[in-house]
Amino acid sequence: MEIENNTVMVPYGGFSSSVIADYRFVYPLPQAMPSEVAAVLMCVGLTIYSALRTHVNSPELKVAIVGVGGLGHLAIQFAHAFGCEVTAISSSPSKKDQALGFGADYFIDSNDKVNMQKADYAFDLLICTANAGIHWETLLMTLKKKGKLILLGFPDVAFNSTDLVAHELKITGSLIGNPPTMRSMLSFAQEHGITPMVELMPMSQVNEAIQKVKENKARYRIVLVNEAQSD
Repeated sequence: MEIENNTVMVPYGGFSSSVIADYRFVYPLPQAMPSEVAAVLMCVGLTIYSALRTHVNSPELKVAIVGVGGLGHLAIQFAHAFGCEVTAISSSPSKKDQALGFGADYFIDSNDKVNMQKADYAFDLLICTANAGIHWETLLMTLKKKGKLILLGFPDVAFNSTDLVAHELKITGSLIGNPPTMRSMLSFAQEHGITPMVELMPMSQVNEAIQKVKENKARYRIVLVNEAQSD
């Protein structure tokens, strides 16, 4: 029995100037959306939008975004566009102005124990986009009773279960989304002016780009651009 390949997951074409794909797995972009913006939104944006659309059932929710990076800087923008009160929590206080510029209403340095304690029982949702340096027990204390922690990254998780049980907290994850959600996300992002902070680098510097990501120096996504082809 021959099995038809219904995806475009064959590992060829990533460095090509063009590629042929199954029409069921491609999406029309909003007319004014640059391709480098769409490239980021169709991965990171979809992950965030799917989580918010599933878990934000009221615009009055107080949402904290943990981590201001590739995922976090877009999560702030999407949560703001959903009408939530948004607090950015980061271990890098130098990112405060950027976080507020992305739409956060408040910023908390996660290493500031006093201000973290002031945020106890403050949030309905914690959206964790960070992968390291997380003080889990302190973080969970910022959730209201029956609040939710949503993991979008892949951090190591370890904490005392007492507060989790006593406060009836929920922990869940969210990973990308389906085609209708993708189309909805692209329209929503265009309508609300949601754009990733992108650094363009030529394809010939792919190794330098990878090294920059490894060193956590990318702000906040690097998009590789095909250089002009000579005739």
